Amino acid sequence: MTPLTVAGRGQDHPAARAPEVRLAVGSVIAIHREAIARLRLQVMREWPCLFAGGPDEAAALLHPCVASWRSVAVLAFDGDALVGASTGLPLADEHESVRAPFEAAGMDPGRIFLCRESMLAAPWRGRGIGHRFFDERESHARGLSGFDYTALLAVDRPDTHPRRPPFGRDSVGFWRKRGYAPHESIRVSMPWPEPDEGAVMHTLTAWLRPLERTR
Repeated sequence: MTPLTVAGRGQDHPAARAPEVRLAVGSVIAIHREAIARLRLQVMREWPCLFAGGPDEAAALLHPCVASWRSVAVLAFDGDALVGASTGLPLADEHESVRAPFEAAGMDPGRIFLCRESMLAAPWRGRGIGHRFFDERESHARGLSGFDYTALLAVDRPDTHPRRPPFGRDSVGFWRKRGYAPHESIRVSMPWPEPDEGAVMHTLTAWLRPLERTR
């Protein structure tokens, strides 16, 4: 009997198997720092982030998570290879430049859990892993207790941006289905290098979702 495959692909193709999802908490995340940095260099070069930093810059972005005992990394593995990663931590444990716009809007960083980046290699997209990333981070926040909201930061890109893909999809619909809504009064400024541009200052809008105590 011929083995069951997905869309005619063999069992060795990513679409024919599910990744293994593991959690790392607090300083344990440091064990995976280099693998997460490599994934960042691969995935975040794409639209809309257009991150063109080097390995050291990519690794340094993980520092707040490594330094916080309340942080979490949700990691997706294909065998030993890291193919997806998402991180989160209490906003109070983030850089002051990230906290300040929330405080200026009258929000207490101590009551907000920040869902940071989600990165997934292209062959694994459209498999529900993005939902798993949010499920695990929101569950982690509930387990810590004391949070009224989960939040994310979305980089603002104009429709006329020259690097916008002609048929590219954004994550707005996905976030809204998860219950997140933009708060235009909360905008964070953050620099990172872009291809052929060097360091660029970016504006990111906060999206928030009330964190229910139970599912």
